[in-house]
Amino acid sequence: MNALMLEGWTPILLCGIVFAIGMFIISRKVSRKVLLLTATLLSLICIGLIIFSKDIVGGWDGILLAYFAITIFAGVWIGTFIGVSSKR
Repeated sequence: MNALMLEGWTPILLCGIVFAIGMFIISRKVSRKVLLLTATLLSLICIGLIIFSKDIVGGWDGILLAYFAITIFAGVWIGTFIGVSSKR
């Protein structure tokens, strides 16, 4: 029963996990300044997408788009934090 409830959230959660892993991999390849610039740029895009989904799209489609943007936002900053803290 719980697996069926999670079925609808799986793409949203996977999107956040993919972005967290991507930011962790990027943190291994680039300097700290470039990593924070990338995270900030992606965060601004996510915030813009949240505002777009609320004002322009609206309804249930807008809510779904906002959930994706919030998950990507969280994944970006979790991956950035883990990458910066584990980097020597």
